[in-house]
Amino acid sequence: MKNIKLILIGMMIGIANVIPGVSGGTIAIIFNIYDRLMECITLKVKVIFDNLDFLIPLGTGVAIGILGLSKIMEILFENYPQHTYFAFIGIIIGSLPLIYSKATKGNKQKLEIPSIIIFIFTLVLMVLLSFVNADKSSGTVLFTTLTPLSFVALFVSMIIGTATMIIPGISGSMLLIVMGMYQTIYFEAINNFNIPLLIPSFFGGVTGLLLGAKLIRFLLGKYNQITYMGIMGLLVGSAYQLFLTNNISEINLNLGISILIMMIMAMIIYWFSINEIKEDKKII
Repeated sequence: MKNIKLILIGMMIGIANVIPGVSGGTIAIIFNIYDRLMECITLKVKVIFDNLDFLIPLGTGVAIGILGLSKIMEILFENYPQHTYFAFIGIIIGSLPLIYSKATKGNKQKLEIPSIIIFIFTLVLMVLLSFVNADKSSGTVLFTTLTPLSFVALFVSMIIGTATMIIPGISGSMLLIVMGMYQTIYFEAINNFNIPLLIPSFFGGVTGLLLGAKLIRFLLGKYNQITYMGIMGLLVGSAYQLFLTNNISEINLNLGISILIMMIMAMIIYWFSINEIKEDKKII
């Protein structure tokens, strides 16, 4: 039963890492496995072997989630783009109370000026990126074959994407969209099982995972509030990017359905995060 639960949680994390605007790290927090996961992402062989009963079912679920959803995501992007993006916006909105609770330790800490400045900075940064890279959010596959250029692009983008995927509130997939690499990695490399492209993607992902885990342990240990408020700024900015992608020109039934989907997804994610928020409020 425990393994089945971990597989299901892993699937949720995998799915979240495919969806632009959604954070796999946030899903791990919601299901209360984030701290243990961060401890397991290390080069220490003994730590890895001691946690194989946790890592194997979780990793299996992540792989199932990524492989299963990447094809579905391609279909949704092609046929229902507005509904899909509004669903992502709802997921982001639903996760904001949890991120704020993490920043203030259940509203028991006041927001400090540096934290507010970081929030504004990261929000403005994401808004500016949305204008610079607006054409890439609906972009096409950039690479179909392995060349020196595609190797470097895939390796570096996966380092950035994977490192940020494990940070609560930050969407690695959204950053892949900003870099214009989302379609190449998920639609070409994964969906088409393009092995030459999967090789640099895999090694970049492993490198990013190790670097990201080390970075997040340092930041949350030393600068908890500033880190989470920076994450919140990135998260709100990601929602703005998703909204901008829709190019809404008129109010119609399609927009109404999209808004309804957004509200439903926001309520679902908030419901999942309620227990974690309650735990934060118990902190003295």
